[in-house]
Amino acid sequence: MNPKGIVLVLAVLAVAGCTLNRTDPRSKDSSTFLGRFGDSGRIIEPKRCALKVAILPRPLRDPAVHSALWGTADEQMVAPEVRQGLQANGLRIGVITGGLPPEVETALQAPPPAKVDPTEFNLPDGDPTLVALNEKTQAASLLLNRDGHASGKDYKDASGWFRVTASHEGPTGVSLRFVPEIHHGPISRRFDALPSNNGTFNGMPYTLKDGQQEETLRELAATLILQPGQIAVVGCDPDRKGSLGTFLFTQAEPNSDRLLQKVMLIWATRTNLGEPGSQPNPPSGLVPIDPSVLPDPAGKTDQAKDRSKKDSLLKS
Repeated sequence: MNPKGIVLVLAVLAVAGCTLNRTDPRSKDSSTFLGRFGDSGRIIEPKRCALKVAILPRPLRDPAVHSALWGTADEQMVAPEVRQGLQANGLRIGVITGGLPPEVETALQAPPPAKVDPTEFNLPDGDPTLVALNEKTQAASLLLNRDGHASGKDYKDASGWFRVTASHEGPTGVSLRFVPEIHHGPISRRFDALPSNNGTFNGMPYTLKDGQQEETLRELAATLILQPGQIAVVGCDPDRKGSLGTFLFTQAEPNSDRLLQKVMLIWATRTNLGEPGSQPNPPSGLVPIDPSVLPDPAGKTDQAKDRSKKDSLLKS
């Protein structure tokens, strides 16, 4: 090799050496839109709640839906003033911690045709769903106690519902808001106002809807906060005849004059990955490694190969 060629090769190797010895620009202080390198990554997902709802019908005052169940449920979980309004309308709401009573478990696992098939909902945080409690009846006369004032009201083609809203509460809980509704009258087409971003009805815009008239009893709304392992229980006091509770949770057995008493059981969980109290946390983030130090199939790193090339050129 002539002297000019040797000088050119040495100049190129000097520049390459400076580049190889330069510190990695991707230091621990570097950041990307996914977060800092070397830190644990977290995927941000919309909050959601999963509900499993079972409606259990049994003969009137059967222990599975009466004495055994309400002897286990804690009705003190509802605020006293709310609980007083519910009781005046024949409604009961409570929380069971741990397992269900054996009588309830046996009734839920009964073979067909008495088998109970729960309904499952997967809802965005703060979104409501409607749960049907009874079939439509041609005529119903109810004694409603609203804000301490009792009054009678007649309904035609009436059915009972609960509007249930689920949302995250604290690090592990799920808040459930229960609002009873009565759907009645002929099916008609109407314009309903859509709720605004803060959940209130502002009168605009409108949506076209076909259905019955919906009477929402917001003054009887009740809220429970369920922690993992707890079950919400909603039912009635069958001794308050003509009340909202007996309308929602009692009905005549098909092809019989025997009355059935029902209870609603709700299991609630949070479905977000990485959220405490839901599914297991994802593994911690990986620390980035400079590809130049990764071994190749021959067992040499990129830096080792560069040094070998430089040595061979100097020898030549």
